[in-house]
Amino acid sequence: MISCKTKQKRKTLSKERIKRKGYICVGWTSVILGLIGVTVPLLPTVPFILLALYCFGVASPKFQHWLLTHKRLGPIARRLQSKSGLTVKEKVQSLILIWISMGAMFYFVALGTHWQWAILGLIVFETWFILRFKTHRPNSDENIKPTE
Repeated sequence: MISCKTKQKRKTLSKERIKRKGYICVGWTSVILGLIGVTVPLLPTVPFILLALYCFGVASPKFQHWLLTHKRLGPIARRLQSKSGLTVKEKVQSLILIWISMGAMFYFVALGTHWQWAILGLIVFETWFILRFKTHRPNSDENIKPTE
């Protein structure tokens, strides 16, 4: 006969396993969207990399290390992890793309509807989100290494 403590322990392990797998799924989805965002100008990379770093940090140090050492995403991920910030170029690119894509959505889809206020709010929030990062100077910490 299984004791009550054993059942409770199995239930807790099962919840932890599901939670861990959920974080890993969200992390990989964020990595994929971040990779797409590197090449597609209307999809920002930074928020997805931040989300992937968090999810992998909680669920899988192995995947977090992979992200930090990735050829394309690694430099941004390492700067974000070490709180070094974004370069001026990355900030300007992000803001221009956000304003163009959200502005087009505002003008062509939401103008004159109640959704215009939600889109304006998102534009303001995303602008604040990008600008609040420190500005990284490439010459100061060019080679930030991933943490082991």
